[in-house]
Amino acid sequence: MKGLPSTLEAWLDYIESIHYRSPDITLDRVHRVRRTMRLSRRPIVISVAGTNGKGSSVSLLEAILRSTGRRVGIYTSPHLIAYNERIKINGVNATDSQLTTAFKYIENVRQGVPLTYFEYGTLAALWIFQQSHVDIAVLEVGMGGRLDAVNTEIPDVVLLTPIALDHERWLGHTRNAIGREKAGLLRANSRAVLNDANVPESVVDRANSLDCRYAINGVHYKYRANDTEWDWMSIGDSPLSGTEFNLPRPNLFGDHQVLNAAGVVSALRMLSPDLSVSRANIVEGLLSARLRGRIEAYPLRPDVVVDVCHNESAAHELLLFLMENRIAGRHYAIFSMLEDKPIKRVVSMFRQVVDSWHITELESARSMSIEHLKKILNAHTSNPVSCCSSPGQALQQVRNLAEPDDRIIVFGSTYLAGAIISIMDRERCNA
Repeated sequence: MKGLPSTLEAWLDYIESIHYRSPDITLDRVHRVRRTMRLSRRPIVISVAGTNGKGSSVSLLEAILRSTGRRVGIYTSPHLIAYNERIKINGVNATDSQLTTAFKYIENVRQGVPLTYFEYGTLAALWIFQQSHVDIAVLEVGMGGRLDAVNTEIPDVVLLTPIALDHERWLGHTRNAIGREKAGLLRANSRAVLNDANVPESVVDRANSLDCRYAINGVHYKYRANDTEWDWMSIGDSPLSGTEFNLPRPNLFGDHQVLNAAGVVSALRMLSPDLSVSRANIVEGLLSARLRGRIEAYPLRPDVVVDVCHNESAAHELLLFLMENRIAGRHYAIFSMLEDKPIKRVVSMFRQVVDSWHITELESARSMSIEHLKKILNAHTSNPVSCCSSPGQALQQVRNLAEPDDRIIVFGSTYLAGAIISIMDRERCNA
C-alpha cells in the first residue's frame, strides 16, 4: 500500500481515524486478522482482568517473572505519557520503529477488515512478542473481557482482580453483570485466580460451568500483613498448596498492594508445574516492582501525590492513603474526570479532605466540559472551585497558592495523571 504514515504519531492518528464504531462488536474480525498475521502463541500466557489492581498486578508479575531469567512481554493500557509504554519486552518500552513496523504489517494484511483502536494495538503487541521471542506474555485486558481483543489469546491462567462498578454504560450496572463480562476470559478446563473476597456469583457460576480449576481469595488462599511484612497461605480444599511467610511488602504505595500481591503469588502457584518460581524470585520481584501513576508521591514542599483513580473503589484507596499519611496543611486538588465516570460520588468522597478544587478539561473525546464539571462540583462541595485551561496551568495555579506544609493531590483520570507526571519528569530532568 502507498501513502501509509511514517511516524508513530501519524500512525496513532490514522488508527484513531479509522477506529471501528459499531454496536455489533464481536471478536470475529480480530480472529480473522490474527489468522492472516500467522500469530503463534507464546509458551506461557497470563491474562489479567478486573476493575482495580490490574496495572499493579501486571507490574508485580513482570518483576517476579523477569527475576527468573525468562524473556517477558507485557501489554497494558492505557498509557500515561507515551504509547510505547503499552508494550514492554523485558522491562523496556517498545520503540517507535517496532510499533510502526507492526502497524504497517497489520495494515497490509488486514485486507479492509475494520479494527478498533484497542484491537489494532493488541494485535501489534502480540506480533511484537512473536518477533521478540518472548517466553511469557502478560496481557492486561482493557475495559471488559468477553469481547476484549486480548480474549483472542488462550491463557494458561486468568488472574481476575477485584471487580467494582466502572464502565457501566458498556458492561452493566451491577457487579454481577460486570463480573459476567470479565469472566468471559475463562475457557473450559482452564485455570483462574479470583482475587476478590466478594467475587460475584456470575464469575463462580461460569468457572463451575466450564470445569475450571480456580482459587478464590478467602476461600482457597488468604494473606495477612503488618507494617513491614506479609504472609501468604493456602487454605481449605485448595488447588494451591504451601505457604510463604515474612514476604516483603510490594514496592508500591498503598495497603491494597498486598491484596494485589496475594493474587499474583496465587496465579504463579496455579501455573505449577508449567512454571517454576522460587521464593527468591518472589522477594526480588516484590522489592523491584515499579508502576507509575498509582499513588505516586513526590516528596517536595508542598508534596505532590498523583493517582490515576477514576472510579469509587480506586478513589477509596487514595482517600485511605491521604488519611493514613496526614499533613499539617491544606489539600489542593487538581481534578478532572471523563463524562462517563461517577464524578458526583467521587467528589462527595473527598469533600471533607479537599480544601480547594482546581479543575481542567482533558484531551479526550469523552472529556466533560469544564462548565459542566464546575456545576457538579459546586453542587457537591462548599469549598472553592477554580477553572484552569490545562493541567499545566492548574499545577502552576496551585503552586502559587500552596504553602510548604500543604499537599497537592492530582486524581480523577489517567489523562490528567499522565499530563502532570510529564511536567514533573521534565522539571526533575532540568533540576
